[in-house]
Amino acid sequence: MSTTAGPTLYKFAVWAPDMTDPEAFSRRMAVRESHLVNAKSLFANGVLKFGGGLLSPESIASPTAEKKLVGSMMVFEADSVEAVRKVIESDLYYQNGVWDKEKLQIFPWLQANL
Repeated sequence: MSTTAGPTLYKFAVWAPDMTDPEAFSRRMAVRESHLVNAKSLFANGVLKFGGGLLSPESIASPTAEKKLVGSMMVFEADSVEAVRKVIESDLYYQNGVWDKEKLQIFPWLQANL
C-alpha cells in the first residue's frame, strides 16, 4: 500500500497597503462584504490562516480616535509564492484598486514554535 504525500506547504506573510487616493476607502467599503465572504472561504479551506485590516498609528492614540484603515495583513499556507499571488490577485480588494499593487509584498514566513 503506497501513500502519496501532498505538496509541502509553507506559510507566507502578505502585506497589502491600501491606495492613498481620496476614493480608496470608499472602494474598500463597496466590496468589503464580498471580500470577507471570500476570506471566510479561504480560512475554512485552510489556505488563509489569519488576516485583517491594518490601522494607522493615530487610530489608537486615544479610545475615541477615529479608526483609519491603511492596508491589510494576512498569513497564508500554500506550496509557493506564486500560489499565494494567484489568491491575492483574485481578491476583490486587489481587483478593485483598494490594495496598492505596486507596494504589495509576499514573504515566506517561518513561524516560531513558542
